[in-house]
Amino acid sequence: MLFIVGTVSIENLTIEAAHKHHISPFRTEISNIFKNLKPKKGVEDEIKAFAQMLIKARFIVTTNYDNFIEECIQSMGSSIKVNIGNTGLFLRTEDYGELFKIHGSIDQVNSICITEKDYEKNESKLALVNAKILSNLTESPILFLGYSLTDLNIRELLSSYSENLPFEISEAVLRIGVVEWSEGTQEVLQIDSHQADLGMYYTKICTDNYLKIYQEISEIDQGMLPSEIAKVGRFFKNIIEVKGESGELQNVLASHVDIENLNSDDLKSKNFVVAFGDQRTLFKPVYYLDYLNLYFKVYDDSANFEGVLNYVLNQSVTTQIPFLRYANKALTNPELPKEHQSKLQRRIERYNLEDIIRTAHNLVGNNNIQIIEGKNCRNPQEVIEIETTSVKDRVKIMYIISKIKSFDISDIKSLIIQMLSTRSEITLKRSEYRKLFLAYSLLEE
Repeated sequence: MLFIVGTVSIENLTIEAAHKHHISPFRTEISNIFKNLKPKKGVEDEIKAFAQMLIKARFIVTTNYDNFIEECIQSMGSSIKVNIGNTGLFLRTEDYGELFKIHGSIDQVNSICITEKDYEKNESKLALVNAKILSNLTESPILFLGYSLTDLNIRELLSSYSENLPFEISEAVLRIGVVEWSEGTQEVLQIDSHQADLGMYYTKICTDNYLKIYQEISEIDQGMLPSEIAKVGRFFKNIIEVKGESGELQNVLASHVDIENLNSDDLKSKNFVVAFGDQRTLFKPVYYLDYLNLYFKVYDDSANFEGVLNYVLNQSVTTQIPFLRYANKALTNPELPKEHQSKLQRRIERYNLEDIIRTAHNLVGNNNIQIIEGKNCRNPQEVIEIETTSVKDRVKIMYIISKIKSFDISDIKSLIIQMLSTRSEITLKRSEYRKLFLAYSLLEE
């Protein structure tokens, strides 16, 4: 009332704004008080350790109004999603890297829960908060700081938890920790405790050395911070929603094991990589037909050179495939492993274009050569299109190989590309086709 009549002024609030936007002067003054609070001197190390611990938290629930938690997390170069009041309780969330300020925040003054009437309204919200915490207790332990077992919030939570306890007592003790201040105690005492009226087993942690607690928790190696998991999760979700809605979402699964049958022991003992990115830059396994289309530039091979090189290296040296362009490129890399260099060199030394031409000529035979040359074919496509039952397709391809130096190389490539789109993979694996593809690669280089 004193503010409304102008007897008292409140920083950051005018009478007009309070009336127009229904802003509580009382809560605004509370907000101003908390905004002006500064950490006391001499606790810098403890604050830093506290911040290092906070970024390890999967999610945080607080009844504090101030922004100390957010500021600590920001000081570590991290971020956290803030839910004020009940805003985050009704939304589907990632449950990673989130802060729930259930009694309000100084950033939204009207959300501050301070009066008896506010707390009465907040009782219905308490059930939702407990449900949020309980749903995560089965996956992550929970630590209470700055509370005691006389706190209504704690008692309501532990009561609900004990009624639906899914664990043995020995495991339940490890799931919940309640830190109690014990003046002068520099050790961190852990006591298996039982709250009879709640039927609850938990670990009571007694100490005056909070720095040690913060340091020990911050040393936990999670592999990936909760804030990073949340960021990646939101990124994945956004891509799936945007690309999926437009029908442009594609996926590639590359695995040398049956991932559906992996168990927790496999996950612990094996190294895994999950890649999510632009299909032009995502490494994909290459198979025979893919390889041919990449080699003859039907597909763009610039983004998957590692894939095509691995395909060549995984083939026996006796397997005839086009390879020379990839081999020459790989051998210019000074960091290429010696065993890879050796295998590529053996393949290069094994195949000679003149030998392939001579072998093809002998396989065609003089009679077939006379028939084909009598058709006066100007390019390899016309050889393939010769209509005669006396000369099989296999012989036609061998003839093209035997005369490969006589044809324009672009015409040979055009024929091969046409073959890739009209022949089955089984046909393209036949020896005459393999020889043609190999001969082209040797001629090209």
